[in-house]
Amino acid sequence: MEVYVSYERALEIVTSQQFLLPAERVSLFEAYGRVLREDIRADRDDPPVPVSAMDGYGVKSSDVESVPTKLRVKGVIPAGSEEIIEIERGEAVKLFTGSVVPESVETIVPVEWTEERNGYVEIKRSFPEGANVRLPGENYRKGQVLVKEGTVLGAPEVGIAASVGKPYLKVSVKPKIGIVVTGSELLEPWESVESPVQIRNANGYTLYSLVKEAGGEPVYFGIVRDNKEKTLKVLSEALETCDVLLTSGGVSMGDYDFVKDVVKELGVEVLFYKVQVKPGKPVLFGKKGNRFFFGLPGFPVSVFTSFNLFVYPLLMKIQGAAEIFRPRVKGILVEDFKRRKADRTEFVRCSFSYSSEEGKFLVSPLRRQGSGVLSALVERRALMVVPKGVKSLNRGDSVDLILVKGL
Repeated sequence: MEVYVSYERALEIVTSQQFLLPAERVSLFEAYGRVLREDIRADRDDPPVPVSAMDGYGVKSSDVESVPTKLRVKGVIPAGSEEIIEIERGEAVKLFTGSVVPESVETIVPVEWTEERNGYVEIKRSFPEGANVRLPGENYRKGQVLVKEGTVLGAPEVGIAASVGKPYLKVSVKPKIGIVVTGSELLEPWESVESPVQIRNANGYTLYSLVKEAGGEPVYFGIVRDNKEKTLKVLSEALETCDVLLTSGGVSMGDYDFVKDVVKELGVEVLFYKVQVKPGKPVLFGKKGNRFFFGLPGFPVSVFTSFNLFVYPLLMKIQGAAEIFRPRVKGILVEDFKRRKADRTEFVRCSFSYSSEEGKFLVSPLRRQGSGVLSALVERRALMVVPKGVKSLNRGDSVDLILVKGL
């Protein structure tokens, strides 16, 4: 077991774990948010034949070199029709977006530059040869990889799968993630507060939501009071039935912090305990076979931050995701930042906005940085990385941002 490791070392240990969940086939209705375990390839050229890019008239390009001009409308080809109407000079054919373009058509004049009357169309603007014609394979070619294995499937990727005739996709099985919240002072949201020392349980529901966001299947085991026997019983059940077990609280140095001792009794190999980060120093990470355990701190912001820094990459990796980290971008600090100590890597909660003038994100650290101030993470928030050893940053400095919550 390594103790009080650097942020970089902790991340190295977490991401070096070699385990990949099995795959399953799911319908497109179930595919959103899953990690793809096969390449999605085009089953044919797209478009398969020349088609019109917009509503308009197919003409010979030489007929529209000088405008305005009138051409005889020979016919109409609706989108989806297999009828082909070839044209000669002085003629036009009416087309719609997606209509097949006859070989004799050299360019398409958009409808807004035309006026049709009595079987003739007046062309009011010239267009070069090939204008508004989508050629075969312009979008993609048969056999081309359109979505790579390891992609987290979003709406465009699911749509692409449908467009190439794949009603089912091979994806990773959702990891089953156990959630246990410890602390005798905690209450569930539906319970009445009867003492000023009682606290409602936010961590369980924060973690539940974060797990779903990371593609996992959360299993909530509830609150465990500060009792070693009860802690042992619940953690034993959770560890046997889940791929990853998350606890909040119980990993510090207090007399009632039983989690770190209980997991050892359960046969978990502790790989590191405590990380040189702020917030979230008392993080414990271990494994038992192909099951993993994270003992997270008790403060809500520490839980949120620790999950995004360490748990999220592991969950994405065991699902086979090509990109396992939260997005990182460069930002510009809009005000000075100072801290009293520089002995840890700090992840400063901040607000951000994109400046088109600067071409970067503008970053403003939040005033409230306490580990219990979960409300400071509402709205558009990110984590500004302040490396160990850096005590102050100046306005205008470039900083790294971890985007943990919405653009």
